Order: sequence, then C-alpha cells, then structure tokens
Amino acid sequence: MLDWLERHQLLVLAAVIAVFGIGFTVREFTRHSPPPIEFQTGPALAPGTPISIHVAGEVVRPGVYQLKAGDRVVDAVTAAGGPTDEAETDSINLARKLRDEEQVVLPSRFGATRTGGLPATGTAIDINTASPEALNTLPGIGDVYSRRIVDSRRVDGAYLSTRDLLDRKVLPKATFDKIRDLIVAVP
Repeated sequence: MLDWLERHQLLVLAAVIAVFGIGFTVREFTRHSPPPIEFQTGPALAPGTPISIHVAGEVVRPGVYQLKAGDRVVDAVTAAGGPTDEAETDSINLARKLRDEEQVVLPSRFGATRTGGLPATGTAIDINTASPEALNTLPGIGDVYSRRIVDSRRVDGAYLSTRDLLDRKVLPKATFDKIRDLIVAVP
C-alpha cells in the first residue's frame, strides 16, 4: 500500500484538492445570505389609532388631547381651542403629521409663551445655555440626547456653531436635521 501511495502521490494529492474544492463550492452556493439590515423608526400606527398629544403655548386651552394617528398639528391646535391673539402660527408647520406622545407648542409673536419657562418649539434655543428640560422640547430630542448636549458643552466647552453637535458626534445627522432651524449657538 505504501508503495502504491509513493507512486501515485500526485494523483492522491489532486483527489484531496478536488474533494476540498467541491466541498467549498457546494458550501458557498448553499450558504444563505444574511437578511438585509432594516432600520426601524418606531411602530407605525394605523390611521385612526388613538394618540395622546400635549398642546401648550399660545392656545386657548393648553392640555393633553386624544387625537388620531394621521392627524396634523393644525388638528391639535384646534382641539386646544385654537390659537390665542398672541400666537405666531407662521413659525410652525401646521401641516405636519402628529406622533403619539408628542408635545406641540404654539409660540408667541412676542417671543415668550406660556410653557412654564421652557422655550417653545419654533423659537431658537441656545444650545450653550439651554437646560435639559428646554432641549427636550425639541423634536427628536429626549432625555438621552439632551444630557449628551449638556455633557459635551460641559466637557468640551461652548459650542461655536450648531454644526458642532455633528462634529462632536453628540447627535446623529437625522436628528440634527430635525432641529437645525430651531437652535442657535451663541458662544
């Protein structure tokens, strides 16, 4: 047997390589590709599903209102009795669709609103001086992002521009794009 192997060692080597090659090829063709990455932005609610919206600022009756998925900001303002005489309705997008658990703040023409001292959505918030509570009034900013903004300000110093939120990797671009027109950085 040993004599036979010595005479046919190239043939045996070729057979072993062929078996491994066939096995590798079969494995590659039968391997399932991983499923594509899917990004979820939260559960989509069917139109008409009840949602709760907090309406504040320059409306007749501020409070929490039950509306329906698919309703717009104008529907929330109407549910709260409409705008007051001091309301600045041109500074917010009344046609935007609402999301469950959202706060809509109708700002004042005179810069101050009835929000318990918090800046109103639609008025510029200085990211160098704003409290976490004030930052939470911005769309897409919750406790985590507001804390990151304040912590970066404390550790890395004042923001020289709002773009620093991206440069310091404090916010993702999608979140920054939601608030870019609502914030300022006054060094």
